[in-house]
Amino acid sequence: MKHIVCFIFLLSFSLNTFADKLVQDSNTYPSEYYIESFAKAKRLLFTLYADHKTTFYCSCTFDDNKMINAEACGYSARKNSARGSRLEWEHVVPASRFGRDRICWKEPASFSQCLTKNGKVLSSRKCCRKVDPTFKEMEADMLNLVPAVGELNADRSNYVYGEIKGEARKYGQCDFEVNTKLKIAEPELKLRGDISRIYYYFQEKYGLLLTDEEKILFSQWDKDDPVDEWELEKLNKVNQVLLSAGKRREKLPVFVEAE
Repeated sequence: MKHIVCFIFLLSFSLNTFADKLVQDSNTYPSEYYIESFAKAKRLLFTLYADHKTTFYCSCTFDDNKMINAEACGYSARKNSARGSRLEWEHVVPASRFGRDRICWKEPASFSQCLTKNGKVLSSRKCCRKVDPTFKEMEADMLNLVPAVGELNADRSNYVYGEIKGEARKYGQCDFEVNTKLKIAEPELKLRGDISRIYYYFQEKYGLLLTDEEKILFSQWDKDDPVDEWELEKLNKVNQVLLSAGKRREKLPVFVEAE
């Protein structure tokens, strides 16, 4: 029960189904600690997943060399077998989503640090990574990062999550669909609550604005797919990593999207 309360406080759910679980244990999550780079977060996460070497999409296992065991999970590459053979780290809330309204993302040329010696401008993401500490923290937030088959990470791109009617599966037995025309990715049922709670977490911690469609969708997904054992275990592991390897600061970062 304590772990459930901890998780629910972290995501600060406003859903009525969890209202009775919001109690005084408000200092469990070490919110004053953060990981300062995406590269460091990936290294820490690989160790964190040592006893749970399973991808988020498809539930494929992977080995110590970050290679995907496609045969065990029934995954087959749609197009890019090379990328489909390796593990990558997926941002559930895409970097473009939490970066697009930041000045470094919209106007990288306005930062001298984002100009190379030959006058070229860094990409929006590289510029924000270079000049914006809050962006760096969001990009490295381990609760938003999940292991994924490389090809699925690429195909999901920065698409929104949703439900796709009649979309054929293109990855063998893997229950994951993408509609490139509508720019929608549909995960399997057992992941939908996880995704909704990660978006709620970003909404609460960083001020991420959800669309009206997302509010309706994620509310339903949260009910259909309750918190599971691995979500709680990962939360506890992330807390431990933050306390042992994270940096500490006095104030939480502030992020507000444009209306």
